Amino acid sequence: MTTLTRADRRARVLDDPRFERYRNPRSRHLLAAGLIGVLAVEAGLLAVLPQLPTWLTIVVGALVVVGAVGFLGTLKAATRGVEELPEQALDERQAQIRGQVHIDAYRIGFGLFTTALAVIALWGMLDLPAPGPGLVTAAIVVPFHLALVLPNLVAAFRADI
Repeated sequence: MTTLTRADRRARVLDDPRFERYRNPRSRHLLAAGLIGVLAVEAGLLAVLPQLPTWLTIVVGALVVVGAVGFLGTLKAATRGVEELPEQALDERQAQIRGQVHIDAYRIGFGLFTTALAVIALWGMLDLPAPGPGLVTAAIVVPFHLALVLPNLVAAFRADI
């Protein structure tokens, strides 16, 4: 009897046949759109956080967390974890797809980062007033979360997964 490694167990979970109905382009695109929507709600929530009552912040924050976990987990299963699993858990075709997914995610992330720097530079050149604490929090947290899920979003839009 052989013992499964952590990577083997994760690959088995992500290849679960119960997620087969999400492994088509339309479903993956809807899951990616849902995840982007959750990130947008998170950005909006953080931007107006100082003005919101505590109970509303907790309720919306909990919905954002549940939505993010649900969309991201299902999206990972829909792509069979190609962007996450270690090399030994992938076949040659999947490893090649993952390499391209990471290259594309890097390029998109670099473009978004460059755009953000340009906005910050323009903000300073126009001598606009300092942003509020909510906007600063959103500008720090949301790009971090986007960087975490960007390979999953790129994988969702690949036809060969």
